[in-house]
Amino acid sequence: MATLSLQLYTLREPLTSDRDATLAAVASMGLDEVEPFGIENFDWLPDALAAHGLKAGSAHAGLIDIPDFGMVGNPEKVLATAQALGLRTIFQPASSADQWQSGDGIRAVADALNGLVDRFADAGIAIGYHNHDWEFLAPEVDGTPAYEFFASRLDPRVVLEVDTYWATAGGRDVPALLASLGERVTHLHVKDGPLAPSRSGAANVVLGNGSMDLPPILDASADRTWVVEFDLAAVDPIDEVRQSVEYLKAR
Repeated sequence: MATLSLQLYTLREPLTSDRDATLAAVASMGLDEVEPFGIENFDWLPDALAAHGLKAGSAHAGLIDIPDFGMVGNPEKVLATAQALGLRTIFQPASSADQWQSGDGIRAVADALNGLVDRFADAGIAIGYHNHDWEFLAPEVDGTPAYEFFASRLDPRVVLEVDTYWATAGGRDVPALLASLGERVTHLHVKDGPLAPSRSGAANVVLGNGSMDLPPILDASADRTWVVEFDLAAVDPIDEVRQSVEYLKAR
């Protein structure tokens, strides 16, 4: 049976304006866990989640540098915060699109993650990678799709969080992708919308109300963690999340 989670980036604005009310609303949704973001930047996370009975199972955090976004990885701070939160898995949320234009660039991303595996594994924490659409739009490397080439270069202990929306926007058959990657994929980002390019600024919509064909994806991943996420919720983020969680529970 799938584990239900929520990427808290979805509620970044409500969390800024009224943290306690937002976390109380999340706690009322009956999720199994939540997935915080940027954990190295928010010292309040462990106490705030605990106060509302929320458990963080996975998180997004800056493990490695992302030149496109001017972000510098801080694995030591990430590890310390992950231990305070009791996390099982940490995902690198992105890498530079430019790095995916060559085999050498892709190898550099994989090598950077591989270099951190032992440090986190010693603390009982897995590390992984979360995609956007550019990984699937990138040119093949020696006849191999860029994303599969990347996966082949990773230490076997590095897991994958497939953002099903961006993989679809990048032209991939997600159920087939999940089947080919097997147990490497532990988490899915589940969202819906118009399937516009990742940097278009288009809003997501409540699950089941957009262009995604979600049932085959969910049927192919019943033993993974389903993470609701909106890159942008244009109406009412909390209500849209609640409706999306109910959609997944009905599965």
